[in-house]
Parts: sequence; structure tokens; C-alpha cells
Amino acid sequence: MNPFVETRHIIQRELRKNLRSVKGIALAVLTLLGGSSIALLIAKYNDFKREEMGQISPEELHMLREKALARLYEEDTAKWLADAPEVLLALLSFTVWLAPLLIALMGFDAISPDIQHRTVRYWTIRSRRWSYFLGKWAGLWATVSIVTLAMDAIIWGVCVVRGEADVATTLSWGVRFWLTSLPLSAIWCSIAVLISSLFRVPMVALLVTFATFFTLWVVYLIANVAHLDPLLYLYPNHYDHLMLDPKAYRFGTGVLASFGMTALFVAGGSALFARRDV
Repeated sequence: MNPFVETRHIIQRELRKNLRSVKGIALAVLTLLGGSSIALLIAKYNDFKREEMGQISPEELHMLREKALARLYEEDTAKWLADAPEVLLALLSFTVWLAPLLIALMGFDAISPDIQHRTVRYWTIRSRRWSYFLGKWAGLWATVSIVTLAMDAIIWGVCVVRGEADVATTLSWGVRFWLTSLPLSAIWCSIAVLISSLFRVPMVALLVTFATFFTLWVVYLIANVAHLDPLLYLYPNHYDHLMLDPKAYRFGTGVLASFGMTALFVAGGSALFARRDV
């Protein structure tokens, strides 16, 4: 069978497992609660901020936002992002920084249960191991992308209803920010699936996944404080600085670097899985 057909079958199975089962119901509830909670937090924060700032003009507010963003991004990026609705900027931060938690919870059992119950043998005699691994990663990435899109859509609706921005502006920035999160989540998904393939017991895979993600975050914090810039690129979320840059070459560098790191983990995981006795 064509390896890409094999991969497609695995992806379809993962989507059915994640979206049309008890797990799918749990994801739907999580999406609704998560999106609503984030929307409520952002709305309350904006109300509080308006009360504190009083009658500040839109121009002054734009300048303050630009100064705040300049602490996190380069000057050109800060100027560009300052034009985005503040609700969507907050949503971008939530999406980027909470995605690893969501992926850890959804991806720890990508492969380990199949190894534990020996059902992996059913697939490995009907498909190549690398196509099986690739399908598992792509299925998880697709599921996470759907869940984050649904959560973001709830906030987009709140943004429009509250008059934070019109429909066109909300969709323009909202979709752009969601697309920015996809290469980042692709890296996290590849790490989660790699770890899941190394352990037979799902709970062990979950603990190791959380420990790995936390370690990467700690390394990122240390690199920030100690100004060890090369180490920053070990943390997947750092690449959002490149992909949010208005310059095309920096955006392209961020996308290529993200998918390059993803390919590295997927290829490495596939190689290890191919050698493993299942």
C-alpha cells in the first residue's frame, strides 16, 4: 500500500478516536469551558483597564500598547501588533502558552496504549512504522488545531459582540494569530508523540511529557534572564517572535525553523519506533 494512504488511514482513525468518542465529548466540554473562561477573563480585564485609564484617547492608548509590546517584541513587530484588537492579543498569548498543556493532556496516550495492549501490532503489519508514527503526529496536530480554532472562535464572537472590533478586523487578526500558533503546536505535538512512543504505560508517558515541557520552559526562563540567546531557540514558543514579524523573510525563517524542528522530532521518533520491539 502507498505509505501516504497508510498515513491517511491513521490520521482518520485518530480524528475519529479524538472527536467521535467519549474523549471527543470531553474535548467539546473542555473547548466550551476553556473558551468561555478565557473570554470572561479577557472581558473583565479590559473593563478593569478602561476604568483605571479613565478618559484616555485612542491615540494615547495605541502608544501605550506599542510601548508594552516593545518589551516583548522588536520595534517593527510591536508597531504592527499595536493595531490589533487588545482582546485578540491577549487571546494569542493564551493560545500560545496554554497549548503545551493541552497537547500534553491529549498526546500522552497517542502511542503508549497501543504498545501496552499490543494493538500496535495490528497496525505495524499493515503499515510502515514511519507512516504509523507520522499519522499519529498528524492526527494529534489536526485535533489540537481544531480544538484551538473552536476556542478562538468563541473569543472572536465575544470580541464582536462587545464592540471591541468589527467582524472583518476580528477575523483578519484572529485567523492570522491562529495560523501563527499552528507551527508552534506542531513542534509540541511531535515531542508529545515521541515521548508517548517510548513508554508502555500511558501514565508514565504523561508524567514524562509534563516534566519535559516544564524543563524546556525552565531552560527558556534561565536563558532569558542570563541573556543566553541561542538557548531560547530550544523552546518552541520562542519562534512566535519570528512568525509575528511583519518582515517576510523573518516570518519565513520562523515557519521553516518551526517545521524543521518538527521534522527533526518526527524523524527521530520514527527511527526509534522502527527499532523498538513492540
